Amino acid sequence: MFSAGLKLELRTRLRTGLAALGALGFLAVALTAVGLTLGQFPERLRPAGPAVGWAMIVLTFVYANADWWLDQIQSGLNQRLRVMARDYPGFVYGRVFGGWLVALPWLLVAAWLVTLFYSQPVSAFLALSAGLLISAAGLTALCSFVAALRVLLGNVGVFLGAMALPLALPFVVLGVGLVDGITLASCAFMLGVSILQAIVFIVATRWILSLV
Repeated sequence: MFSAGLKLELRTRLRTGLAALGALGFLAVALTAVGLTLGQFPERLRPAGPAVGWAMIVLTFVYANADWWLDQIQSGLNQRLRVMARDYPGFVYGRVFGGWLVALPWLLVAAWLVTLFYSQPVSAFLALSAGLLISAAGLTALCSFVAALRVLLGNVGVFLGAMALPLALPFVVLGVGLVDGITLASCAFMLGVSILQAIVFIVATRWILSLV
């Protein structure tokens, strides 16, 4: 079932590739808007760039995946799997793993956009990319959790998802720290946080979907 979930997720992501491009376009617009606001104070723009970029990337990434589980619910596949499949959790885990694979290039492009729009040095791009790749598992699991809340609670779930965004703050804080000075210890600590949050959010996602 894991492989079935993985294949379904990859096929779905390929069919909705324009949505990923649209999310990057939205990110570019948001970065531009903040940049124009802080552009009056150039001395603030460059130091604040990584923090603003991290927050914008997390927000865009979460809301770009808000419809993650809708296809599985609306088609009736979720209910059939719950009743008939021997390894329903494996199917869910496979889809989350596929979402993580697809998220990696998206996050790299997002890091490049932040570097470009806020005139960051190459070292900042490398540190930002490293932080996003390390935290990709945790961020992907967070997106799956928010999307499952939306499926369970309807439109109210979107607002509850926004309330869950502070759970991504550790990644923002640690990611900005990597830009200031990347070390092996900081990368290892960030990886540990990412793995821990990924496990918690994936289990919570599976539990929520089992209620739908």
